[in-house]
Amino acid sequence: MRLVNIIELVKQYLLQGAILAVIAGGIAGAGYFIIYKKMMKGERRIRPLNVLWAGVFFCYLAVMLSATLLDRVSGWSDTRMMPLFYSYREAWYSFSGAEWRNIVLNILLFVPFGFLLPLGIRFFRRFWVTYLTGLAVTVLIESTQLILARGVAEADDILNNFLGTMIGYGIYVLFREITAAAKRKRFSVLKMAAAQIPLAAIVLVFVGIFIMYDRQELGNLEIGLSSRIDMSDVQMTTTENYSSQPGTAAVYKIPVYTEEETRKIADNFFASLGQTLDESRTDLYDETAVYYSTEQNSLWIDYAGGTMSYTDYAVVFGDDPEAETYPEPVSGEDEATVRSALSTYGIQVPEGAVFQEQSDESSDLPGYEFSVSQQRDGDRFYDGSLYCTLYDGGKLGDISNHILSCEKYKDYPILSEDEAWKQIQSGNFRYSGQAGDEIKELELGAVSMKYVIDSKKYYQPVYSFEASVNGQDGYEIVVPALKSASGGK
Repeated sequence: MRLVNIIELVKQYLLQGAILAVIAGGIAGAGYFIIYKKMMKGERRIRPLNVLWAGVFFCYLAVMLSATLLDRVSGWSDTRMMPLFYSYREAWYSFSGAEWRNIVLNILLFVPFGFLLPLGIRFFRRFWVTYLTGLAVTVLIESTQLILARGVAEADDILNNFLGTMIGYGIYVLFREITAAAKRKRFSVLKMAAAQIPLAAIVLVFVGIFIMYDRQELGNLEIGLSSRIDMSDVQMTTTENYSSQPGTAAVYKIPVYTEEETRKIADNFFASLGQTLDESRTDLYDETAVYYSTEQNSLWIDYAGGTMSYTDYAVVFGDDPEAETYPEPVSGEDEATVRSALSTYGIQVPEGAVFQEQSDESSDLPGYEFSVSQQRDGDRFYDGSLYCTLYDGGKLGDISNHILSCEKYKDYPILSEDEAWKQIQSGNFRYSGQAGDEIKELELGAVSMKYVIDSKKYYQPVYSFEASVNGQDGYEIVVPALKSASGGK
């Protein structure tokens, strides 16, 4: 779950939890003063701190249960629970900030649980009682998700929530011992240190993972996420003769820009069109920066590759806000005319790109597309497509330029085709079939080399085998081509 989703959930359910806490507090208060104090003549008093704790804990439970059960989409068709460490493997091979953030947020979600329970209830001040309670609650939540098909049930969620409970209890012990020291009571440094072992261990593991990743020369390929396939009962054939000749292949680097660099790109882009960057209006996201001109035109720039999307609202909707019709984009222009129009916006389309006129699927407006598929030109590498709409006077209304222009990084030794074939024989591969499909017959066809983007924004070579699985054609089996994909610094 993304951070923005957690924040929205807190906003959405915290008020509801607070209202329920007030209602529950009113009922409890009425019972206390009417039944206990008046009718039963009780003399024990409710401590204000206990009331505060109950309110906070009730609100927390409302947010936690909403995040784990109520705010999940029902209808998940897979009746399995995702295996332990699956989300960690996903995060490792994609090395996406969002994936790692989800793991951390699932840990943090149960930190208040491990802290508040022993803080408010004496029975839970033994560590093992709080630990087991946290484990039981998260197992119950994941089992409910699995039974009711709400969201994805994951063993990793149980692990992460349990770790959060342990960290929360450690924070409670730290708070308790510091409070005791402030009151000049007996406190134990050893207990404080022992209670922080789970937090220290988790920090060390994460630091180790990120150091190991940083020391890799290249990134990870998501195709590595696939599990090894048992080939013992698979009938495997081929009519191809795969080469055993060793060789090398180039790796290409996608340029990655900082926020400041994208701002300069936006400033220069707007300036070339006679527009001014609106410094007060910028939206920054994980992978994209969005800039606006003072004329309210928008420019989206991706950090990876500097690919961009631009809309000129004056061109698309016209200068007259009261006009009943909008300007129509022109059609029937040739490639040279469209290239010339793009050049006035500082965009040079690679030679050899395939040109065609087409309609934007979202609006049915006539537009033009250039596409280039993994084209190598000396030490340059191009991949992607560009779409634009052209108006009178050579003006462009929309530009969506997602052609990546990469430089050669260096050559690496690669597996031979025969060695890649042996990788498949051992079950160490990934194919584009449905999850859970059991392979009984596998026939491999022609092999070609293509490129995929790794987690550090390098284009790495892979072998792509045409395949027939269980008598059905149209499958693809992909094997990393580099002999050592990770490298080292």
